Amino acid sequence: MDSLITLLISTAAAIISGIALYIIKKNLAGREAEERQLRKDTERENVLILRSINAIGKLTLANSIALKDGKVNGEMSSAMREYEDVDRELYNYLLEINSKKR
Repeated sequence: MDSLITLLISTAAAIISGIALYIIKKNLAGREAEERQLRKDTERENVLILRSINAIGKLTLANSIALKDGKVNGEMSSAMREYEDVDRELYNYLLEINSKKR
């Protein structure tokens, strides 16, 4: 009789520990997926910010040249287009990210 109770207790302990390990593993996998997505989103955001800073720098340089020379050159139009493109992409990215937040 004692061996039957011991067998039942050890079987129940094994089943409970297996279920607990499964739940923990599932929870960790979900967290890792969220962290991977967050890192990916942060990398994209950093690239867009750096591109935006670069576009602002080009626009500032073209503006300075135009003021110095007293005329608008092709660099101004190109810099403005690049800035507008990056600005639109950054805006859309921020909308996308903020719509995902809970």
